[in-house]
Amino acid sequence: MYKLVVSDLDGTLVNSEKCVSDYTKKIVSLLREKGIEFIIATGRNYKGSRHIYETLNLNSVMICNNGSTIYDQNGNLIFQRTLDSNISVEVLEIILKENCVFLACYGTETYIGEGTLDKVNSFLYSPIESPTEISKDNLHSYTFEKIVIMDKDNDKLRKLSKIFNAYDEINAFISQDDYLDIVHFETSKGQALKAIANLKNIDLENTIAFGDAFNDYEMLKFAGKGIVMANGFNDLKTEFETMDFTNNEHGVARYLSKLFNLEK
Repeated sequence: MYKLVVSDLDGTLVNSEKCVSDYTKKIVSLLREKGIEFIIATGRNYKGSRHIYETLNLNSVMICNNGSTIYDQNGNLIFQRTLDSNISVEVLEIILKENCVFLACYGTETYIGEGTLDKVNSFLYSPIESPTEISKDNLHSYTFEKIVIMDKDNDKLRKLSKIFNAYDEINAFISQDDYLDIVHFETSKGQALKAIANLKNIDLENTIAFGDAFNDYEMLKFAGKGIVMANGFNDLKTEFETMDFTNNEHGVARYLSKLFNLEK
């Protein structure tokens, strides 16, 4: 009997307009009425995901920054894992050498390279509000929960992923075609799912996970049932069950409705 559902946001629960459909809101509400908990697990920071949480009227914990942070229903930080500052500097120096732009997060603060605001915003659906610009001279002054490298060259990102995953202290994965995420090596959405399931005394076999990209891999692997979106990465589709619908077709909601017979 499934007791916990966890879903990625971008490319999974929200559509291409970064919105949750009314149908999805309805199904999540019906699911919760059956006593099944619904949790968001996203690469976004808390500030960027809270409005989705509120739209769905959730009262559960929320996994942010690919598992680097977990917040309770009141928005209190209950878990945090940061990157080693020296490793962050090495990562950022390589990024700058490769002429990539980056976005880094700590709490509700966002950091970008000096003079790169327009380039960073060209990768984002919504422009960043008041980021802190950092330079080579002050990289050592900051601590990050997550670093996101952005580049239109997916081959370059794959190359950088291999470079960074050679570091013992880093977990690197492509979360979108033009995003490479860097977090602490013990951090992932899957590890966060394991911790939450343990706290709630729920066997992982009784959990379901939905995702579309490599940052969802461990979550899909650890869950009792891991489902990839029709629009998901092909490499994931070879290993996990793949649904017939995309994020623009209310895929998660349609799958849950059928599985739990929510629309009698």
